[in-house]
Amino acid sequence: MDYPVTSNQVRLTLLFICCAWLPVVYPATLHELTATPVFTDIKISPTGEYLAIRMFQEGKHHINFVSRESSEVLGRISFGHSNEVGAYYWVNDERVVVKVLDASNGREAPAYFGELFAANFDGSKGELIFGYRSGESRVGVRTRRKDAEYAWAEVVDVLPDNKKQILISSVAMSRAHDKRAKAVRLDVYSGLEKKRIMWSPFPEGRFYTDNTGTVRLVTSHSEDTSIHIQGLPDKAKEWVDIEETNYGSYFTPIAISDDKKSVYVLDNIEDDKVGLYDLSLAGDNYEKLYTHQDVDITNLVMTADDRSVIAVRIDDGYPSYLILSNPGEEAKTFKLLLKYFSGSTVSIRSRSRDGRYWIVRTGTDVDPGSYHLYDREAKTIGKLFDSRPDVKSEDLAAMEPIEFNSFDGRNIAGYFTAAKNVSGSVAPLVVLVHGGPHARDYWGYDANVQALATNGFSVLQINFRGSTGYGHEFESSGYRQWGNEIQKDIIAGTRWAIDEQRADAGNICIMGGSFGAYSAVQSATLAPDLYNCVVANAGIYDLPLMYRKGDIESRYLGDEYLEKTIGRDDDELKRFSPVNRVAQLERPIFVAHGKMDDRAPFEHAKRLTKALDQNDKQYEWFVKRREAHGFYDNDNQVEYLQAAINFLNKHLTAAGNQTDRDD
Repeated sequence: MDYPVTSNQVRLTLLFICCAWLPVVYPATLHELTATPVFTDIKISPTGEYLAIRMFQEGKHHINFVSRESSEVLGRISFGHSNEVGAYYWVNDERVVVKVLDASNGREAPAYFGELFAANFDGSKGELIFGYRSGESRVGVRTRRKDAEYAWAEVVDVLPDNKKQILISSVAMSRAHDKRAKAVRLDVYSGLEKKRIMWSPFPEGRFYTDNTGTVRLVTSHSEDTSIHIQGLPDKAKEWVDIEETNYGSYFTPIAISDDKKSVYVLDNIEDDKVGLYDLSLAGDNYEKLYTHQDVDITNLVMTADDRSVIAVRIDDGYPSYLILSNPGEEAKTFKLLLKYFSGSTVSIRSRSRDGRYWIVRTGTDVDPGSYHLYDREAKTIGKLFDSRPDVKSEDLAAMEPIEFNSFDGRNIAGYFTAAKNVSGSVAPLVVLVHGGPHARDYWGYDANVQALATNGFSVLQINFRGSTGYGHEFESSGYRQWGNEIQKDIIAGTRWAIDEQRADAGNICIMGGSFGAYSAVQSATLAPDLYNCVVANAGIYDLPLMYRKGDIESRYLGDEYLEKTIGRDDDELKRFSPVNRVAQLERPIFVAHGKMDDRAPFEHAKRLTKALDQNDKQYEWFVKRREAHGFYDNDNQVEYLQAAINFLNKHLTAAGNQTDRDD
């Protein structure tokens, strides 16, 4: 491995590309800070002639096709009221395949039900090529029947050398947990020609292809939670079962090697931290390539076709990248881009077939994301679009990595964002707890953080024990500690902020969504004098209920996950459930929830508010009928945040106005 620094960089000139139909930029409001980005993905066609731009307009996603040279809009893919555009793929020089999102399910957030649509860049020859509604195909003035597929499709490989077909994974629509995936070649013009390549041997199967589109690896799960791995090395005639002892608890294949003899894998077989490994498809060798001493690898930077690994991303505070040794041309280009966009996250979204034109996405804590066009031949980089054109970097607050020692001496990392435009005094603090809980916060643009920081609140985010990204031991130390040591880390972090004079005691509230909402209430019961108020959105408040309601217990291996993370001890579950602890709450609480939440069913909020009523506790109530887990609709999101900010302002004192208050 080597660091992405070179002494002989090619000098790049900045070239701004303007389109007449871009919106006018105004100072950002709460609405713009939290809205779905206007530009959500940009990919260049294989020829380099056209840009496919996924945009959010009039409340839904569309794709506009634009000439790279003239910026002229050439075509558009836009669905009717009940559907919208999801992820998409250039599959040949003229055609794009799109995941169809269903917006008719009675919820604000659209859902994917396995359907694929294809059309040319000029918007012509649109065809539903896969899914439960794909039973008819129009060809000229004739209509021909085809079998509807009651299955979910995932694109495995666009098969660039095959101009008519792509490789998909198809899983039957069924409530049964034993569903197996099959790999199928699908005609992208008609959807009529389907050729089954293979079945996964067990449920939850995933297929991985080499640079020719040949399936070389399949992974699946059995009911005992073990992973089954089968490999097909280059020139081998039969599949090889790779023994279970050959992988660790994180085993995640990424890409087949160029020589078709091994697969790059993220795993932790030889180390507590997740690193990069090379696994022989014959199962006879598993070599560790790189592991960071402090944190897991966040992800791998891939080539534009997702077939090869360029670099490793590490998030030890700020993000950084390590380029693989002996890099190819694409890795060299990525190294140059890192140099040019120093201080930003960088990802290659797509490139033209000849390697001349590249679409690059960058972002920082004060840049919600920008798209650029790199011309390798002309040695120019031009900005195409800002994902949120109305948000200006100078209006945003910077995010700083922090560390502290918790109650038992364990080192805990996190981020602190000082309130924007507050000087000369300490701003009120909001402890913003992430969901999961087995997830983590990262440095970068966070709409909720900016909504708070630009409204006068400093924000503390804590990657408490149980968070991912810091090794298996750190994550597993949070198992069955949801209501205890995890909360003690959050409380210790709050007290650290006071000791560091980043917050004033008596001027702090705690806030979160999902598990963060659970933590906000639970921590406030454990340290009732520490927080002036609580904001809880889409939370779980009664742990035993998770075994009876919600999409976790209904998922494949869902019960196994719950048993690992919260256990089966009834007394412990009740003790760790905020509904049973509201008597210890001493400050007001703001409870928000969506009635159609499957992850944390609305019953949790009902039980919490019932307990609050029974204990004569003060609370405010915010409910949206059509929302699920969190607020998807931007108007609902803004209404929620404005109500939460108003609630915070009632119970916190603005910087420079600290006076004694009777709460």
